[in-house]
Amino acid sequence: MKQLLNLLLVLCCLLSSAFAQVELRLAPVRHDYILGEHVALKLTLINRTDSSIALTNRPGRPWLNFMVGKRGEPGPVSAFASPRFPDLTITPGSTRSFQVDLKTFYHLDVSGNYNAVATIRMPDGQTTYSSNRAVFALASGGKVRAFKVRSGGKNLEMSVRLASIDGHDNLFGQVADADSQRVLGACFMGRYLNFMQPRVMIDAAQNLHVLCQSSPDFYTYSVMNTQGERSHYQLYKRAAGPVDLMSTGKGVRPVGLVPYVKPKANDQNIHHTSDRPF
Repeated sequence: MKQLLNLLLVLCCLLSSAFAQVELRLAPVRHDYILGEHVALKLTLINRTDSSIALTNRPGRPWLNFMVGKRGEPGPVSAFASPRFPDLTITPGSTRSFQVDLKTFYHLDVSGNYNAVATIRMPDGQTTYSSNRAVFALASGGKVRAFKVRSGGKNLEMSVRLASIDGHDNLFGQVADADSQRVLGACFMGRYLNFMQPRVMIDAAQNLHVLCQSSPDFYTYSVMNTQGERSHYQLYKRAAGPVDLMSTGKGVRPVGLVPYVKPKANDQNIHHTSDRPF
């Protein structure tokens, strides 16, 4: 028993020593994502040594790797590309943070609960340190409106999705292959306050336009292209007359609203951040 306790003490000391040298923290920017969205995680590296650490890529051995798993699945999620990050030097006692988009090299096209762990390889080529396990979820969201379009030789379904994120209802745009139902891309379109039914339109270029009320005072107007990327985003305030989307010879535009312009720092009538939906 005494030998076991001594062994545990040694292991604890080794772990403490490793933790004291380099610390990795991994956290999702959000805990809930819509299928097709960019899945952003924030990685923080802390150098607790008294010397600089030069993290470099070697042939077949990158300095940074990720392991992604899905609850209920026996093995890791398959990657379609090898992540490669620029060489990085961390000076003594400093902290470096950056965001990583897992969607750029992992197949994340099935709803469910996921986890990710980051691992760095030290300059000696052998020593490694791993982060905590960051947990996030992918969901389909509730379909609000959908359109079938033809673009780039493919049949696409462009839809507006409703999902609750951090206790707030939000609208997302999503693009899927209409034949295979594989989700190709998605993006955030605006926070949704259920005072007004969202206005949704498709223009001649197959862009998806969404206008929704995001707070008692603010409206959000967003545009998504056929790749599932948001190409326009603007907050509005009510002007006069009914609020709606209108299709004209110059394209789709909101009516009954004026663009919200953020007050300058010396403006005497500055709104508090709590007055705005974001």
